[in-house]
Order: sequence, then C-alpha cells, then structure tokens
Amino acid sequence: MKLRVLLWLMAVMYKRSSRRNESMREYLQNVERTIQFATEKRNVARYLRFRDQRVSSQAKETDEAELTIRFSDAAVGFRILWAMASGKDKNAFMRGIQEQQIKVEGDPMLLMWFQKSIKYIR
Repeated sequence: MKLRVLLWLMAVMYKRSSRRNESMREYLQNVERTIQFATEKRNVARYLRFRDQRVSSQAKETDEAELTIRFSDAAVGFRILWAMASGKDKNAFMRGIQEQQIKVEGDPMLLMWFQKSIKYIR
C-alpha cells in the first residue's frame, strides 16, 4: 500500500512541477519517454509518461515503457524510492541494483535521467 501511495504522490508532484517550475519544463524540453515502476509480482505498477513538457501517469503497466524499474517487492520499492525522493540516500537505486532488489529493463541511461529529475519535485 505504501508503494502505491508513494508512486501516486510522485506522479502528482511531477505533474505539479511540470506546470509550475520553469526549470522542470526546461528539463523536459524535447523529451518523450515513459518510465514504469512495478513489483516482481506485478501487484503494484505505475508509469510516468513525459511528453510535450508535461507528465501524465496511470496506475497500470504499459508496453510502451522505454524503462521499467522492477522492485523485488513493494516494501523494497517504497524504501528505495523514499530514500531517493527525500534526498536521504542518493545511491539507494544503485545499491538496490547491486543487491538484486531492483531489475532495470530497458535503457539504463534513462535511469540516470530519472534520478536527475527527482530534484525538481522536492
């Protein structure tokens, strides 16, 4: 439940930032990509679509994702995303990948792009 709420909140914050923050709009200039978050069991999923300097989101999986970040379970997903989004641990994603708690499917450079985008929603 916590992961589902955190993903929803991140989507709301990205949408808000894309409307109000000029720096975020500049970061989204000429960007068209979809990043998806899900658990291994696929019981929690949400994707963020970045297009035309806007962000849209839905609580389901999509086949159009250029990057899928798959967590071993919801608790791990919450812990890692919360640490990263709150700024407490910028290396949480990399450590999760090394410990095989996260699987990255798709272009790993988009993971770096996503990590940089977090600063605009704080």
